[in-house]
Amino acid sequence: MREDMASLMIKEDDFRGVVENTIEPWIEKEFVKGHFTSYDGTKLAYYYVVNPDEKASVVMCHGYCEFFPKYYELAYVFYNMGYSVFFVEHRGYGFSDRAVPELDYVYVKDYSEYVEDFHEYMEQIVRKNSKTNNYVLFAHSMGGCIASLFLEKYKDYFNCAILSSPMHMMKLGQFKPWQVLLIGNICKFFGQGKKLASGQKRFDGINVWEKSSSMSKARYDYQFDKRLTVPEYTTYGGTFAWATASVKASKRCLKDAPEIDTKVLLLEAGNDRLVDNEGHRKFVDLTHNTTYKIFPESKHELFNATQDIREEYYEEIFNYLDKILE
Repeated sequence: MREDMASLMIKEDDFRGVVENTIEPWIEKEFVKGHFTSYDGTKLAYYYVVNPDEKASVVMCHGYCEFFPKYYELAYVFYNMGYSVFFVEHRGYGFSDRAVPELDYVYVKDYSEYVEDFHEYMEQIVRKNSKTNNYVLFAHSMGGCIASLFLEKYKDYFNCAILSSPMHMMKLGQFKPWQVLLIGNICKFFGQGKKLASGQKRFDGINVWEKSSSMSKARYDYQFDKRLTVPEYTTYGGTFAWATASVKASKRCLKDAPEIDTKVLLLEAGNDRLVDNEGHRKFVDLTHNTTYKIFPESKHELFNATQDIREEYYEEIFNYLDKILE
């Protein structure tokens, strides 16, 4: 393991103590927090910290049903490795505005809303507060789909992108993509787009660690406890509109992948129950500048995997960034 990284790798038994006694106070003291108004009037929550010795600014794009505290450890690691960190909660998540009254519903009309929000965030917050002109896009899962769509449209924003288990293709269970689109469009036609999609449910407060995409119980429990205590963090069930938009977006991000000029590091979880890894192989074939790394034993959340996988994961990231930013 890299010497500069070793002290930042938090062991399973130590996680709760470190995050509550060290990372949370640091977040509270050092991070700037606020809201900005996006292109259509939606107010989005943002958080950032500028490293005085900034190598680059890492701009995070989170995944489905996620929120800022899930990324506290990542933010801490990136900062202590010399990076500024910027985080925005997508519309419908955390303390950003929602288009539905139910805090645990996930709704969006189209992923272009996420993309344009992210563009506004770059223009209004990130570029105005970074110390350097170096920018790294870090995106996980659904955020990886959003990031891919962003890179296809906006070409000159990032030195590189790190896509962690990106949602280039979804695992839809018993449904085919065309079936999801058909059902979703029918439901939207009859005014049911904001209702929960088939197989989705509301947040029930039940810990499902064994079935989760995390391999670290300490990390899962910490994040789950946040859901239990903060209503804004209970996003849980996807609506028909969100499901339809997600299938369309995953198709579009592969169709337009050849448009991406930015260098990409794609990190894949070999034991992923949420993302169809065939989408990653298609993405790699369609782009000309993607470095592809597979972690065969990991579940979907690579940054919440076992100690050995996480250490390899972070080492892969920082070795890659050293080469890009040298």
